[in-house]
Amino acid sequence: MGRRERTEGGANEGVAVEIGVDVGGASAVKTAAATMSDEALMASLVDMENHAFDPKNNLLNRAQFNELLDLQTESEPDFMEDIVNMYCGDSQSMLDELRELVKTDGTAEQLDKARATLHKLRGASSTLGAEGIQHTCEAMRESIVNQQYEALRRGPGSIEELEERLGELKRVLKKYVEVSRECVVRKLSRG
Repeated sequence: MGRRERTEGGANEGVAVEIGVDVGGASAVKTAAATMSDEALMASLVDMENHAFDPKNNLLNRAQFNELLDLQTESEPDFMEDIVNMYCGDSQSMLDELRELVKTDGTAEQLDKARATLHKLRGASSTLGAEGIQHTCEAMRESIVNQQYEALRRGPGSIEELEERLGELKRVLKKYVEVSRECVVRKLSRG
């Protein structure tokens, strides 16, 4: 279960929003979004953005993410959803590969492969604006270069941290897409 956050101040004061909830996958999120009032739906979207763009959470870079949002047009209404789904699938595959590669101290060939996979994940994360993932990938690469194998597995800058960050990011992105879609269906906007 995710954590509940309450907004403070402004039009959204006291609105509870669940961040990172997985209650049966996207269809449950979709159903939850579909049952919200317009005001609660917009408040949910704003609160998710505030959480995702908050520097202390280090999930997403607002400017980079907004650049991607700007590429979505009426002729490509599913652009952002497609990007999010592709990122979530690809990043999970890369995470699974990395998890296997860093289980043991590894051979030179395994470490080269791990560095290459980290490079791909860092690049994909950069495109999305996922700075926290980028920083963790860089820390892991440094651990490989310095042959600090235990640091690859546990603690800050490890596969453990990467898995946690990636899980949170994917939950936020998937919920963001679902809430955004419902806003489009209802023709809601901030303007």
